[in-house]
Amino acid sequence: MPTEAPETKSKTRDADRTRDAILHAGQQIFAKKGFVETGVRDITDSAGVNQALVSRYFGGKLKLFEAVLEKVLDARAVTELNRKNFGEQVVANFILSTPGRVNPLPILLGAVADSNARGIALRLLHERIFIPFSIWFGSKEAEARAARFMIISTGFLTYRDQLPLPPFADEVQPELRHWLEAEFQAIVED
Repeated sequence: MPTEAPETKSKTRDADRTRDAILHAGQQIFAKKGFVETGVRDITDSAGVNQALVSRYFGGKLKLFEAVLEKVLDARAVTELNRKNFGEQVVANFILSTPGRVNPLPILLGAVADSNARGIALRLLHERIFIPFSIWFGSKEAEARAARFMIISTGFLTYRDQLPLPPFADEVQPELRHWLEAEFQAIVED
């Protein structure tokens, strides 16, 4: 079987690294500034690449935004948890920051001001989070359970990360943490 020439492999690796650098910068900048306030130059300057590469690899800012969301919206962070102690695990995951993990909430919230970005965010949120959650919950009330999970987690993460209130900041108050654990566990057990 023929193998790629070393030069071709190198170009492929460079292209992959460039694409990844643009995606990573896009995650950071879209989360910080929102879709409307983010310029392609902001992202390419952060990634250390030429602006033309956004069009080359993604087709423009809107398609880059879509690729960023596709990368960060992953239901497996929840659906791979054990149902027996689901509440404790999910709250621990929300409270602990995992290096390299991107919180999609600020990216989603930053899409609200642009109708095209909002449409993409809604579609991907439905396809990549709501439907997999509904399937995972797997009962006749699966969609209601998925909605309950999303309401509670979005509220918690909004007040913890976007509009930090004292009970959510730093160390989450024990009574609040226990309430969250119980609510998330009830969603699984109902």
